[in-house]
Amino acid sequence: MGARPAIPVKRRDEAVTYPKWAYRCRHLVENFWTRLKEWRAVATRYEKTATSFLAVIHIAAAADWIK
Repeated sequence: MGARPAIPVKRRDEAVTYPKWAYRCRHLVENFWTRLKEWRAVATRYEKTATSFLAVIHIAAAADWIK
């Protein structure tokens, strides 16, 4: 898909360009996933299908937003 890791393999490799706002705000996404994983169904993935798993994520996100 053309994606490159942000950590270069060797020192002589060029730096990876990325949007600065995405790097500054990535902790928000990481914190959100941490709060979602407090829900046992999200952390252990009890749901078998992708649609039901997505539904649990939506419910957990809505409950987190209301809190």
